[in-house]
Amino acid sequence: MIAPDIGKSFSFGDSTTYLNHGAFGVAPKEVLADRMRWLRKIERSPGAFVAYAFRPAWNQTAARVAQRFCVRPDDLALIENVTDGINAVLRSMTFQPGDEIVMTSVAYGSVRIMAEHIARRQGAAVVEARLGFSNPDPGQIIDAIRSAITPRTRLAILDHITSSTALVLPIAEMTKACKERGAAVLVDGAHVPGNIAFDIESLGADWYVANLHKWYFAPRGCGFLWAARDRQAGLVPAVLSWDIGRKFPHPFEWTGTRDASTWLSLPAAFKFMDRFGEADVRAHNHALLRQGMALIEDRWGVRARTPDSMIGSMALLPLPDGMPYSAEEAGRLKLQKDLWDHFGIEASMSFAHEDRNWVRISAQIYNKLRDYEALASAILTMRSPDALRHMPRSRRSEKQ
Repeated sequence: MIAPDIGKSFSFGDSTTYLNHGAFGVAPKEVLADRMRWLRKIERSPGAFVAYAFRPAWNQTAARVAQRFCVRPDDLALIENVTDGINAVLRSMTFQPGDEIVMTSVAYGSVRIMAEHIARRQGAAVVEARLGFSNPDPGQIIDAIRSAITPRTRLAILDHITSSTALVLPIAEMTKACKERGAAVLVDGAHVPGNIAFDIESLGADWYVANLHKWYFAPRGCGFLWAARDRQAGLVPAVLSWDIGRKFPHPFEWTGTRDASTWLSLPAAFKFMDRFGEADVRAHNHALLRQGMALIEDRWGVRARTPDSMIGSMALLPLPDGMPYSAEEAGRLKLQKDLWDHFGIEASMSFAHEDRNWVRISAQIYNKLRDYEALASAILTMRSPDALRHMPRSRRSEKQ
């Protein structure tokens, strides 16, 4: 256990069970307090702050992030989120009719839509590498990538950790397979920092984009874009402004009147993480997750067949038989909302497979084993079609 009373460091309501840290992250109270400190400082003289302090503060914070992840400050830009960074990379490239962009079958939905939109406008195509499920295998994944790459492949967009299925993919080997065939590689690391150990430059990718608000305790709207030195030309933010003529990463400094407090409170997030030690936080969360998975599997009579090497701090589990919810988007969304409304439990119904819904659960330092017990019991209760009709909405839900 990291600390018995660590839950008090977060702002959850008394009747909230939160098992969906992977969705948007949760910032500790002290990090939010530091963000407010920056906001107050800015509001004391906004004009002077923007004119004289903003750019130095942005660059100093970006340098701290680069140092944290062992890359050069000149190779890293602060961005709002992974979507922001992937936009920048895709818009920096020119595709010809017949060119291909390879993505996996479990790529994040908005990234797929983004890639298809840009490819379609230039006559290119998005090609899918089909990954096996529900018995994921690193070897099959690497083979699927190799098979999808052709002489027409210009770019592969690869998840380091998938969103819907929570799988830690063999990203170094996937990247190598792409580069050996001449394809550039953009890695979506949205769930990586604070979740698993990683070394950006050793992966061999051309671009790496990550969020810091998911697993690194930063406020939402905070991430980074790393680019190899020979892949920085043309990288500009989606909103073009005064700095676009400067060398990367400086075009990302100023895109208008953004709220800088999210980035400027990053040192407070680092300080919070360092109090416990990042490696210890990751080890704690992984161990707790495996305990929670075992408890739920035993209660529901199910088994997840994901190898331990593909599990970080979140995982996917099949729901038990007899759930009165369809295994499609409408059914998954209703199930997730009913779980929240009636039990005050937030967990992601992120996937459907073989006519069964699957739940993605997470582990963070504020969680306890009783949270997984609460989820297991709630789902078993929800198997009865009439159960929710006679059940009041949770106290937490009524306060919303």
